[in-house]
Amino acid sequence: MIHEYALEPTVLSAWASNHRDYAEFLREYGLGTPRIVSSFPKRKPSKLRSYLLQHGPQDAQSLSGRRYTEMVIKLTESVVIRDALDHQASAWSDAAIAENHRAPFGVILSSSAIEAENNVTPDSMYLEGSAWNHCGQMEVKRTNSGIFSVVGDLLRLSSKHILIIDPFGWSAEAINFIRFMVHGISRDRLTDDLPKIVLFFKEKRGGVNAGGGSPSADHVKNQVMQGLGEKFGNIEFEVFELRETTVGDVFHNRCILTEHGGVVTGHGIGVSGNESHTDEVFLMSADIYQKKWQQFMELKCFCVVSSA
Repeated sequence: MIHEYALEPTVLSAWASNHRDYAEFLREYGLGTPRIVSSFPKRKPSKLRSYLLQHGPQDAQSLSGRRYTEMVIKLTESVVIRDALDHQASAWSDAAIAENHRAPFGVILSSSAIEAENNVTPDSMYLEGSAWNHCGQMEVKRTNSGIFSVVGDLLRLSSKHILIIDPFGWSAEAINFIRFMVHGISRDRLTDDLPKIVLFFKEKRGGVNAGGGSPSADHVKNQVMQGLGEKFGNIEFEVFELRETTVGDVFHNRCILTEHGGVVTGHGIGVSGNESHTDEVFLMSADIYQKKWQQFMELKCFCVVSSA
């Protein structure tokens, strides 16, 4: 549901000169959308920003120049990092083709057609079957591979944080999915930087009628790490057991967030494994994403019962 876009500066510059294209870019690219721009042909967002600004309209103070600058600032707020070679000496299209052969982009958006199956242009992007079209919600099978098939790119493209928010993230089924996920994001990576994984689950109090309570964060972390083995011994993994407060919001929705966006699932990561069971996954809008990020990363709404 999140796709890495290699974006030619010429396209961005042309959009800046047209009010409709400018408005569509602000709506259709960046955080809260399926389209996240690649750091190509650079690695660091700051280098990409400088590179793009160098290729903008000559008059930076003109209307199109100011729009272009705003567009560059927006797209570099959330960038897919890839350990690409510096292709500055090559034509952008030639460099994009070479890099796409090395590690395919989700989509290459160029001013004119190039030799790549995942290429679209401003003239072809709206055609039926275009690679530009992406779903904002999908039905999945409630299996490890079923969920990962939809959220895999969101997770694989992350190099900073993966937040898993699930009231029952302590369950055996959820722990099994986290192990499956770690193995999945280690393949076909664009950078050697592995993201830090943070799991938030809700305290469940045991009792005569309620059954057993939730285990501690330390227990859940140990269960995950023991199942991963020595290969992933250095991965950063934190776990928080949370309790709702009387003045804060409730802990109910199941979400997965990275620096590139987030999704909401109905049942969460505790999959049944039954091929006939289904769930729905929805892409978060930017404002809902920001709300969830603040709620859990800043922990303002919940009390920490245990952590590891």
